[in-house]
Amino acid sequence: MELEALKQSLFSLDINLDEIKDKRHANAFRILFSIIETQNEEIEFLKAENQKLRDEINLLKGEQTKPKIRGSKKNEDISSEKERRNREHP
Repeated sequence: MELEALKQSLFSLDINLDEIKDKRHANAFRILFSIIETQNEEIEFLKAENQKLRDEINLLKGEQTKPKIRGSKKNEDISSEKERRNREHP
């Protein structure tokens, strides 16, 4: 789970730590939430590092790496070939 999704999930629990009467329990929740966020950040880092290492192994074996898919660029000129020719040769 990505960090932002995790934060949303924790927020959706609707736990107000200031309303918990027992300060030990409130403190325990703060610590647990902090641990969860820290571990999730580490998991995301390790996933990325693991993929890099897999790619490197594949390169060393002479195989292809995972393709890097980039966002599409919008082409503002979507007119047909016929319309372009008409504009060029009036």
